[in-house]
Amino acid sequence: MIIALTGTPGTGKTTVCDFISGHSKYRKQYSIINLNKLILEKRIYTGKDEKRDSYDADMERLRELVVQIIVQTRPGMDIIMEGHLSHFLPADAVIVLRASPVALRKRLGKRHRYSYEKIKENANAEALDVILVESVERNRKVFEIDTTDTPLLSVVKSVISIIESLKKGKTPEEFLPGRISWIEQVEQ
Repeated sequence: MIIALTGTPGTGKTTVCDFISGHSKYRKQYSIINLNKLILEKRIYTGKDEKRDSYDADMERLRELVVQIIVQTRPGMDIIMEGHLSHFLPADAVIVLRASPVALRKRLGKRHRYSYEKIKENANAEALDVILVESVERNRKVFEIDTTDTPLLSVVKSVISIIESLKKGKTPEEFLPGRISWIEQVEQ
């Protein structure tokens, strides 16, 4: 099974995947593809947005490389593509990690390379459900997890639970989109 683990920067994608890849039980079952790392290491971008201090990913080249990696993955392993662009790639399901814009501002404020404008832009994108909407527009199976005040192990267990339910042909209804809303937290 191929899962896209996506969400606004600061929602916990990398932290969750680092835990999974570092845990002996999960490491044998899940292969992690860190898209941001892949984009930078393989220079899969068309340029740099200096204002946002980010790279413009070449999505076609990224898609081709990810397909190559998936083909080379050991049979029987589930694949988690981690990154805020993963929902743009072919996947069996998408899991969107969410966090309140207030929490995101605090988390992103600890990242020295994030300017005030970049923090505000990401917090507002979360309040407006940008990644969730993009995910739902492109995928049939989309789920969301609120990471705001949720311990890491609980988030990891929720991600694994969603994947395992889907593999059994079940829909984990408690994670269906539409229960989380932070629209009142949009900053002007």
